[in-house]
Amino acid sequence: MFQRMVLILGLLLIHGVANAQWDSITGGTTTVPETNAHWFSLRGGNTAFLVDGDAGVVKGTLALSRFSPAISSHISQGKIYSYGSFYSRDVYGDRTDMVLIYDVPTASPIGEIELPPKSAGIGHSGMIGLIKEKFIGVWNITPAMSVSLANIQSNEFVGEIATPGCAAVYPTAEGFLMPCGDGTIQYIALSDDGEETDRARSRVFFDVMVDPVYDYAVPAGEGWMFVSLEGLVYEVTVEAGQVVVSEPWTINVASDDLADINGVKRNDDDDWRIGGRQPFAYNAATGLFMAVMKKGGGQELFEKPGTEVWAFNMNTKRRGYRLKMEGEDTVSSVQLTPDADPLLVIATGDGITIHEARTGRKLRSMDVSGSLIQNLH
Repeated sequence: MFQRMVLILGLLLIHGVANAQWDSITGGTTTVPETNAHWFSLRGGNTAFLVDGDAGVVKGTLALSRFSPAISSHISQGKIYSYGSFYSRDVYGDRTDMVLIYDVPTASPIGEIELPPKSAGIGHSGMIGLIKEKFIGVWNITPAMSVSLANIQSNEFVGEIATPGCAAVYPTAEGFLMPCGDGTIQYIALSDDGEETDRARSRVFFDVMVDPVYDYAVPAGEGWMFVSLEGLVYEVTVEAGQVVVSEPWTINVASDDLADINGVKRNDDDDWRIGGRQPFAYNAATGLFMAVMKKGGGQELFEKPGTEVWAFNMNTKRRGYRLKMEGEDTVSSVQLTPDADPLLVIATGDGITIHEARTGRKLRSMDVSGSLIQNLH
């Protein structure tokens, strides 16, 4: 009995000392250095890593939810936005959806805007968009499709817009674009109050049963670039409230009479397909277009990682070089920084590699892993 009392007293003393030591620790905040066009984010799990591409160093991290598929940066205002779903018992229970607001200088959460619990947890950057510098749009699927709007100036939920059969949020002009299951692109225009003022559809330009376009798209000057599973590249813009789709060109020319910029004859590329989680990227300042490519297989393998990255010149529509992965490594995602001297960022199975985009020359590697690369500018 005496020994037991001594043991309990000892544990209480140890616990008290530990608490005293813990209570004596004060926290601090580290300031993130000023960003530039070579900074990007890499999402892995419920964390977004803020990476300085020139140094190859993680300079900050954002704590996301388990269901935060992407971020949307507003660097001119010093903020980054995401969204996420939270459950009262961590992985189950009552669900709450939030737009998450982060301060760039400290990489810290500074605000939340509650949304209806409908947001989609599908992992690519088209699930969230900054619209008119005033609204964050979040795509929902329940399975009914819609977009929730949050006013980031007043920090309040504005409303929900029904978008049956159409996915994603790609901001442009006075609203946003969405690819639709009927083979069109939809444009929804918004007022300054976040109300829908107009809705327009493009011509039918793809067949979802024959050659669908990815619901993932990348910025392309004044519009967005969409790519089909067979490698047809389209540029979509809004002109006078109407959706305009360009005639496509193909990254998979089935001809041996074309040469790349080095004069090397191209072989029949029919056995190569685009693929991966984030399968293509574009830099409007240089006209560079990058695609993750894999050899063999059909459309059903559209998310399978590739073994090469192909670089194209959008002005000539010709391939400039092929970048082969090292050893048995594969590539799942690519990104180009938006400046006139861009970096090419590649997500592999072992981490990321950073290259000079114009030549493909490897600059550095990082062992930080993630599946979604996004520019911060």
